[in-house]
Amino acid sequence: MPKVGIVISNYNGWQDTVQCLQSLEKQTFRDFEIILLDDASPNDSVARLREHLPPNTVFLPQEQNLGFAAVNNIGMRRALADGCEWALLLNNDTVAAPDFLETLLRQTPEGAVSCPKMLFLDPPDEIWFAGGELDRATGKVQHLGGHQKDGPAFAQAKQVNFITFCCVLLPRSVIERVGYLDETLFMYCEDVDYCMRLGDAGVPLWFLPDARIWHKAGGSAGGMLSVYYITRNTLYLTCKGKSRAYARLKAAGPLAAGAARYALTRLLGRRKGRSYGAFRGALDFWRGRMGRMQS
Repeated sequence: MPKVGIVISNYNGWQDTVQCLQSLEKQTFRDFEIILLDDASPNDSVARLREHLPPNTVFLPQEQNLGFAAVNNIGMRRALADGCEWALLLNNDTVAAPDFLETLLRQTPEGAVSCPKMLFLDPPDEIWFAGGELDRATGKVQHLGGHQKDGPAFAQAKQVNFITFCCVLLPRSVIERVGYLDETLFMYCEDVDYCMRLGDAGVPLWFLPDARIWHKAGGSAGGMLSVYYITRNTLYLTCKGKSRAYARLKAAGPLAAGAARYALTRLLGRRKGRSYGAFRGALDFWRGRMGRMQS
């Protein structure tokens, strides 16, 4: 049975996914399987990916678009069912150094969750993520080192309280204790929620810079959709466990601000964009609408 299940979700980005798979074929650590899911891509991703599957790949095309959280949960469950001791969630628009997996497994403390140093694919010496800081009160996160040149300042392993799920290594014991991703969110902020739950469970999170990947960044969504999900889901996380009245009060400010910005863009004759995403995200949270954004 494979030791690690590498879970990768694809949506319309088969070219990026093939590049990611090719980097995994060069890994020095070989005791792994790849669990590749296509989230009902409307393009020819499924056919294209079938042409480039490494031999140690389980390919699970989905008939409906389920969102990042749900498809990764399917992959994590498959990894555990296949007897894996670890599940590695990995974005499809990444390229891994050949010793990435070997280093991550060797350096991760027992019972901990970990991540590598994540650099931009272009330029490749610029930091995308070198650990993160999470403010639980606001649900906001900061990527440490973002857009700075790689160097000694980002060479030390350290504990953090946030890891982006662009790449995260989760032990079986942690998944069995903390559970799976919150599918209510559909996409975005599922890593914020999970890191909060890891903190509540006393699970340490480690940034391990000797392991490295390169991230294209921004491949799954952008603009209005990103703002919509981040606005709505951040409100959801900061109101989790609170009353409906509290949630509506919390949403009132972002809803009013989003409505004002969107009204201005309409007056200026602009198309729906980020201001609409902020308005709709707050409005849908106010209405109690979660899951996939409805048209």
